[in-house]
Amino acid sequence: MVDVFTGLQPLEIGEDNPAELIRRAQELNESEAVDRVLVGYSSIWPHNHATAPFLAALTDKMSLIVAHRPGVIHPTAAARYFATLDVLSGGRLAINLVTGGSDKDLHREGDYLPKSERYTRASEYLDVMKAAWSAPEAFDHHGEYYTAERVHLLTRPLHRHVPIFMGGESDAAVDFGASHADTYMLWGEPLAGTAERIERVRAAAEGYGRAVDFSLSLRLFIGDTDDEAWETARAVERTIVEAQGTHQFLRSSTTDKSVGRERQLALTSEELHDDCFWTGLVKLLGGFANSAALVGTEDRILESLAKYRDLGVSAFLISTGTEAAWHPSLENVAHRIKKEL
Repeated sequence: MVDVFTGLQPLEIGEDNPAELIRRAQELNESEAVDRVLVGYSSIWPHNHATAPFLAALTDKMSLIVAHRPGVIHPTAAARYFATLDVLSGGRLAINLVTGGSDKDLHREGDYLPKSERYTRASEYLDVMKAAWSAPEAFDHHGEYYTAERVHLLTRPLHRHVPIFMGGESDAAVDFGASHADTYMLWGEPLAGTAERIERVRAAAEGYGRAVDFSLSLRLFIGDTDDEAWETARAVERTIVEAQGTHQFLRSSTTDKSVGRERQLALTSEELHDDCFWTGLVKLLGGFANSAALVGTEDRILESLAKYRDLGVSAFLISTGTEAAWHPSLENVAHRIKKEL
């Protein structure tokens, strides 16, 4: 069975009233097709450690994937926070562990660890978190990056584990995901590149005696005809172009040197790949995550998604528009994904 995920911006730029956030959350909670909702992380966004509990309290069905950056708080504190949130939400929690591809964004929060060490630290971070969730007795930890004594949680996740989602393209990211991730999150790529990435992670996971699921993130621009879908996609493209020079739409900085970003930008030498895979926004947003798109009718897009499913993708994170967010217009295609794929 294929799962459907989407993203939810905690508060839009300039919002100082939660009314619209409440409306968006209730809309997603009523969806019969969306399985999980990603609440992202950036040092300039509203803090998802506040918005995630708020969203969980507002809803009774919506499951959250809460993005979390190692290095912001100690892993024992993070373990306690997420265990509490998992219990209060009735087990509707997963964590998207993001080491951070932008030095500028990490430096805003006082994290100056070199990029070469971030996955090593993240691995220790998760080791401590998982031990705090599951260890039967209090334990001490003396590691390379963290020290803690007599760690013991009175409240633990409902299943002694919160599912871990992560993504990344570097060798270090692949090794980290292979050893720790329950679901490896892939940015949208053409079919050949997606197949290569899945096989690479699978092989690494087998080396650890593990199996990993895969999700694929794509913006969808859908129309009753292909021409109508392209009109929608081009309108979004124009809106982002007209906002250049402002901070209205997040984009990757030219100083960001992540392997994933460089791989995304390498796709933009051609605007269209396979049948309807479009890189126009990837180029415009500098390789920013979730900017790869499929453009076409529902039938055309379902045919493309079926090919990704056959490669081993078991979940699709779908969004649309300028913000890569959920829109009610996606509900029908989300239903079809679950029914037909």
